[in-house]
Amino acid sequence: MKKLATLIVIIGGLVVSGCGLRGDLERPPPIWDSFQAAATSD
Repeated sequence: MKKLATLIVIIGGLVVSGCGLRGDLERPPPIWDSFQAAATSD
């Protein structure tokens, strides 16, 4: 039973590690512009 659990964990880890973005990640645009962010950061 312990070998089965270990096998399930290993296979699950491989499946999850295969899910993801390939290539360079793109930085999202800022939510606020720099002027507005500076004005509200008091």
